[in-house]
Amino acid sequence: MQQISKKSNFNHGFTIVELPTSLKLPTSQMLCRTNHRTSLVKSGFTIVELLVVIVVIGILAAITIVSYTGISNRAKVATLQSDLSNASQQLKIFQATDASGNYPTANTCPTPGATEICLKASNDNTYIYTPNSITNPKTFTLKATNGDTIYRITDDSKPVLFVSLAVSDPANWLAIGIQVWAKYNLNIGTRINGTLAQTNNGGTNIVEKYCYGDTDAGCTNTDSSGIAYGGLYQWDEAMQYVTTEGTQGICPTGSHIPTDAEWAALETYLSPATAGTQLKSGGTSGLNMPLAGHRRPGGSFTALSSYGNLWSSSESSTSAWRRTLISDIATVDRGALDEAYGFSVRCLGN
Repeated sequence: MQQISKKSNFNHGFTIVELPTSLKLPTSQMLCRTNHRTSLVKSGFTIVELLVVIVVIGILAAITIVSYTGISNRAKVATLQSDLSNASQQLKIFQATDASGNYPTANTCPTPGATEICLKASNDNTYIYTPNSITNPKTFTLKATNGDTIYRITDDSKPVLFVSLAVSDPANWLAIGIQVWAKYNLNIGTRINGTLAQTNNGGTNIVEKYCYGDTDAGCTNTDSSGIAYGGLYQWDEAMQYVTTEGTQGICPTGSHIPTDAEWAALETYLSPATAGTQLKSGGTSGLNMPLAGHRRPGGSFTALSSYGNLWSSSESSTSAWRRTLISDIATVDRGALDEAYGFSVRCLGN
């Protein structure tokens, strides 16, 4: 048996024990085990290194998502534009073969009538077809929608991006179904006395209006819900002396005076039995149409807080179609009246 030798270290007060040669590890094995421990230590990650890896993974994921979203949006736009171009060709073929040169009166699928057409959009796209007239459609507007993305084409334009007024100006416009209505009656122009007829001022851009009671306050006074009554306009003045259904008239850019058919569509969407109640001030539609009364052809004013009359851009012989809201009636009254009356105007987005 080998003896373990001891060496004293008198300088530091302790004894060094020296192992026998047989118990000592070779230097190569000692280096190997030392390197193995070192490699185990080096193979782990510090917290900082782990955080860096997580951040890099997050950045790469974000880049991937953005790239995918961009590709998806471009594909959506491409299908909308393609659908509109194809539909436009179908509409023009319809017009070319129609005996009166008219466009379709409606887009009805799957079984269109003699004056209608069936336009089918692809994938998740939806069409909104609006002819300028139901009785004599010579122009049209067609929208293709997919979610919040809308493209539009007319009989004389290419597909363009459409931004709804309800999106660009939500303070003044409200989406009702597929329509976008002004939230307030028009109140533009210079007030003239009710005994005078409103006249065409040519290129002067002067719009004339009546205010109830022949005072400026008659246009800015509000009903019990705080909604201003607005101005009153003869039909020709509102239309700016053209007779084309759906014309802009005195409405702001991007909107027009609603047609008789567009008024009917609003009533249908809200439910004809209660549309009047919903449209009046405080109603659930949010359009808050005040009972602003009207100006008679002879020049007097009447029916404030009892009736609210609103023009359409559609004529009936020498009269024009209008809608009337009545204080104690839940429905909307429709009729054609003398264009010399002074009624309210509520604009509809294009």
